[in-house]
Amino acid sequence: MESDSGRGQRRTLQHETLLGFLGFFTFLALVQAVANLFAPEPALWPGLLAAVFVGLTWWVWRRGAGRK
Repeated sequence: MESDSGRGQRRTLQHETLLGFLGFFTFLALVQAVANLFAPEPALWPGLLAAVFVGLTWWVWRRGAGRK
């Protein structure tokens, strides 16, 4: 069985795609959390959602930092 020479490139591309996806939704969640601060009765969930997305984005970014 032959080794797959493109596997490393494919894994890097998948990691970058996941990081871009998470980064986009993290940005949207942060904007929503900040906008929520100016609401007459702010809710807790936008801040919690933003915190979860920030944590996931950080984790995926750190996990991929060792691959390069």
